[in-house]
Parts: sequence; C-alpha cells; structure tokens
Amino acid sequence: MTVTTVDEGPELPPTATPALGTVQLDAGLRILEVNDAFCGHLGLTSGEMKGEYLPHYLRPSADVSLREHFDELLMDRRSEFSVPMTLVDADGGETDCLVTGLALTTVPHTGCALIALVVPDGAPGTPLLLAPAPTPLAAVPARILEGVAAGLSTQQLASRLGLSSHGVEYHISVMMRKLQAPNRSALVARAYALNLFVHHCWPPQVRPRYVTRFRVGASTPGPAAPASPGLVPTQHRTKNPA
Repeated sequence: MTVTTVDEGPELPPTATPALGTVQLDAGLRILEVNDAFCGHLGLTSGEMKGEYLPHYLRPSADVSLREHFDELLMDRRSEFSVPMTLVDADGGETDCLVTGLALTTVPHTGCALIALVVPDGAPGTPLLLAPAPTPLAAVPARILEGVAAGLSTQQLASRLGLSSHGVEYHISVMMRKLQAPNRSALVARAYALNLFVHHCWPPQVRPRYVTRFRVGASTPGPAAPASPGLVPTQHRTKNPA
C-alpha cells in the first residue's frame, strides 16, 4: 500500500502574522470577537471590546469613511477594501494602520457579517490579503475548513465526513499551525484573508482552485476537485441484491 503525504499549505514566515489584528463584526460594526493582537494594539481586553462599535477605536474622522466602505461590502458592491486609518489606544495614543475589510454571509446564530484585519504601520510583515496564494488543500482538509467556517463542531464534522474526532482535530491543528492561527476563529479569518473562500457564499466553500484531489497510490495530484457545499459526504455505491 502506498501512503501519500499531502502538503496542506505553506508555512507562513514568523514575521507575517503576529501584528495582524482580527475583528469579527456584525452588520452594525459592533465587535463580536477580537484576537489578542488587536487587543494588544489598544491596551484593552477582549471583554472590554466585545459589543463596542469598531470606529470608537479609530480617529473620529474615520467613522463615516469606514461605515461607507463596510456598507459597500454588505451591498455586494465590492468584495474587500484596504484603507489607511489611525488607531487610538486606551491612553489616547495614536498609531497609523491599514484596515482591510472582508464581507461574510451573515450566520444567524453568530451574527457575524464582516471581518476587519488591522496592521499598524511599521509592524513586521504585511497583511495576509497580500500574501502569495497557498498550496491547494487536499479534499478532506478543505471540507473540514468549510465546516469550521460554518460553525460545525468536531463531532458534526466527523459524522459528516466519516472520520474520527481525533482525525478532524488533527487536520484542524495542522491548518492552524501552518497559518499560525491560535484558534478556529483566527483560522477562518486568515483563510478569508488569503482569499481561500468563495465570497458571498453560504455554506462556506473553498475556491475549487485551492482544492486538490490525490489519487489512491499516486504521488502527484489529480485534477482539482469541486468543492462540496454543505459538506455532504460521499455516498458509496452498493450492488443491487440479486
């Protein structure tokens, strides 16, 4: 039996991501989730920031501009934007930064509609949105990534994909390590930042060009496999009884 090792994507350089602030927002720009990097930029905790209006942490002149940019995302007029802004920390200190906005389909049970990526000027690395396209994922990790983005639990993914819970967790941990994501929310945010997902699509779907199917016993990838919306497991054919 030939065992094929599948590369699930490139390692990002250590300097590419530590300063990247990730903020999940509802349609009103209220903060639902925020990562440690963004909290660190402002000297606040995630508990202090959740439920707050994102422009409150930017120079007042940014309020109208940011609202207009995010409105264009919500109205499908564009898929993303990147604009220079100024962060204002808890002590009133200001830091110029680049704010990148991405639109998501609103998920009823979370309310998440938008993601903001914030990188201060002078921070090491560049926004992930500008990073090279990653190596295509094998079909199983791609389906798992879609499920994580849809909010499915490990048990739900295991059941739908015919895997063990440990198998699902293994694939998630590998993707988190390669994208240097500390948790599942960050993994999804960085996948969107790398343009891995089809925009304005629900359930989440990895772009077909980023999915590679490896043939059994083969050492080279076969043609790109289409994504499977809804994570519907493959149905095995059985012979009809005589």
